[in-house]
Amino acid sequence: MIIIKNLQKYYKNRKVLDIKYLHFEKGKAYLLCGANGSGKSTLVKSILKIIDYQGNISINTKKIGYLPERFPEVSYISGLNFLQGLKIDNKMENIHSLASYFSLDLHLSLSNLSKGNLQKVMIIQAIMNDANLLIFDEPLNGLDPISQNKFIDLLIKLKNKNRCIIITTHYPKYYEDLFDEVIYLEKGNIYENQQNFKT
Repeated sequence: MIIIKNLQKYYKNRKVLDIKYLHFEKGKAYLLCGANGSGKSTLVKSILKIIDYQGNISINTKKIGYLPERFPEVSYISGLNFLQGLKIDNKMENIHSLASYFSLDLHLSLSNLSKGNLQKVMIIQAIMNDANLLIFDEPLNGLDPISQNKFIDLLIKLKNKNRCIIITTHYPKYYEDLFDEVIYLEKGNIYENQQNFKT
């Protein structure tokens, strides 16, 4: 799904990312772990072409779902209007099915939603277009334990449908039933790559 070669990223004269080779496969779930400032979000933004970088990133799909760490500025529109207004291939059947799955009322104004329910809206926008590549930046933020378990169960089903899933997290233990490989980053470098903790 993704092949990365000789990836480097500089902010001014400071190198913040230096990865010689890394790949992500279909039907697998990957955790990106590391301390704050280790390069997790920079790697994700490079894959998504949000920032400029040096090197080569090859992605074998145009259908990508992305959950950012922070929700966009909350407005007074409803969750349903927000999702309908996104410039992606939104499918109303998927939207309503996912809202029901997460027990979420999309007719409420975004400004009236709790942090956890706002997170559910953003999870829905990442998943609703049946993307082949799904990238989540700290997706469990704000979710209660029941919703966390529902989210992970949903990701397991998506992985079994041959989706490639990438998650940045500080808490890999929450994903023990999901992940195939953990990639640790430290100061922009991989120091433990593609170790399978299930063996």
